Amino acid sequence: VLESFSRHRRFNSSIVRDLMRDTDTRDVGRKIANCALRLRAQVVLQEKTKPEVNLQAAHLCNTRLCPFCEWRRTRVWRKRLYAGLEALWEDHPKRIGVFLTLTVKNCPLDRLGETIDDMNRSWQRMSKRSFFPTEFWFRRTEVTIGSSGPGQVVTAHPHFHVLLLVRPSYFAKNYVKQSEWQKQWMDSARLDYAPVVDVRRATSNSKSGSSTSENARSAVVEAAKYTTKATALMELGDATGEFHRQMRMRRLYAVSRPLSEYLKAGDVTAEEMLDVDKKPLPLGAEVVDVIADWFEDTNEYVITHLS
Repeated sequence: VLESFSRHRRFNSSIVRDLMRDTDTRDVGRKIANCALRLRAQVVLQEKTKPEVNLQAAHLCNTRLCPFCEWRRTRVWRKRLYAGLEALWEDHPKRIGVFLTLTVKNCPLDRLGETIDDMNRSWQRMSKRSFFPTEFWFRRTEVTIGSSGPGQVVTAHPHFHVLLLVRPSYFAKNYVKQSEWQKQWMDSARLDYAPVVDVRRATSNSKSGSSTSENARSAVVEAAKYTTKATALMELGDATGEFHRQMRMRRLYAVSRPLSEYLKAGDVTAEEMLDVDKKPLPLGAEVVDVIADWFEDTNEYVITHLS
């Protein structure tokens, strides 16, 4: 029943070991080690349906490098996006989603923070240009990690994933080609090379008859993904501390001011990461309240109390 919780919590141990080897990040390592050691959850049981588990209480560290908390933060952003887009479509029902990816060249890990800061300034310049097609956008910064091999320089690849909500006229007289996006990003970022840029319309799984809101909603899951996957963090080893220093105090999600009237912006709180919304129970469903403890030797949550 709690396997999805155990699966995300298992990543913590490896990252904690790497952080504890760096004297500058031991406090962060301790926080992640002590995160979510006990859960109080509500399990909704229904015949022929997979049990639904709602997290009711836990001590969550809410640190940047905690895989368990990053999983929960991603769920919060997804929820915010769904709610925000629904509210936006009430006032602007014809807005269509466009998914934009902007990149720069890989940088050494010790220049990651500086590179992200430069990208943020570049985005500000580009989004204020006359060609820019919308005032409604959501931006997420993702960082992938790589190296040339054991003992080689660790490099980082920061890039932006942007959800643009455009008017229908964008696909007629106001369309911006991928080559134009590339030119504008290259100029705004003051690059001396042509960066990789991708832009595509958000499409739903439906073959036909999809509304614009359904098409735009299909981009939400991609737009709210993890900033850095836990499996990538585990490969950093001794460089984990430096990654923490480079990412510290940097906001990796951004919402345009007009969209923030519909979509909640700002950092995710530990309280938001709980499932405390009151939802009506399905007919015939049974609710079981459980307490589960994390067992490091078996790497899983074990239910220790039922009520």
